Amino acid sequence: MKKRILVITDCSDIAANDLYATLVTNLDNLNTNKVVVEPIVVVSEFSVLHASFVARLLAEAYNPDSLTILAVVNPLDTSTAKRARIAGRLKNGIKIVGANTGVFTWLINDYGLDEVCETDATGLQGKDFISFGGKYIHAPIAAKYAVTDDINSIKIADFTENDLMKLEYMPGMVLHIDNFGVAKIFLNANDFSANNGDHLTLRKNGKELGELTYCHSMKELPDGALALYKGSSLGLLEIGTVRKLGTAKELGLTIGDVVEIIPDH
Repeated sequence: MKKRILVITDCSDIAANDLYATLVTNLDNLNTNKVVVEPIVVVSEFSVLHASFVARLLAEAYNPDSLTILAVVNPLDTSTAKRARIAGRLKNGIKIVGANTGVFTWLINDYGLDEVCETDATGLQGKDFISFGGKYIHAPIAAKYAVTDDINSIKIADFTENDLMKLEYMPGMVLHIDNFGVAKIFLNANDFSANNGDHLTLRKNGKELGELTYCHSMKELPDGALALYKGSSLGLLEIGTVRKLGTAKELGLTIGDVVEIIPDH
């Protein structure tokens, strides 16, 4: 079975190619052809939240025992007190590598954390700061960890789950907006009480954005109807307009927004 490195990053220009090439070269230097670097997955700029959703979503599609997830995402807020480069293993076998930003929160919440450590702390700040640590630090670590499967080969210091940054996922939070403009939100369809055809009010920050119709399939509704339905990702609800692009933009929704869905009486 091939081992695989999955890179999730908000670098979408030549930096993504540079990151990919660095991983390939490090694997070559480790004399292995048993590890494959998967196509790079690009997420929204400065959105650790988006990256955490994408990591959790794609984790389901891979064999966990063969997967190393490398997250290279720039956070808007940086906690100096908890700044660290980390690596670890989930209880289902997935290995994780990246900065301590909270990007692995959803994975850890769902699968549990088996072990974690601090990796190379070189150039985290100050005059010796290393620009693009994803390339120069994280990528070599991810390559070595994927090959050796041994956390001690990359460990420089102990780290605990209590040291990890954690994200908070709020009900109704927008997690992802696809290329059609459909918004995936942090509400599980199985926990949402509505009947097919029910009308609901969509609000953000107390402002009414429109009327939703709950449906099992968008095909049940006429073109142009604003729909709420169970999507294809982790059982989450989605908001989209039937046969129309750009719903999230039209509603003024961005990743990280929190919406309310209120039944009409």
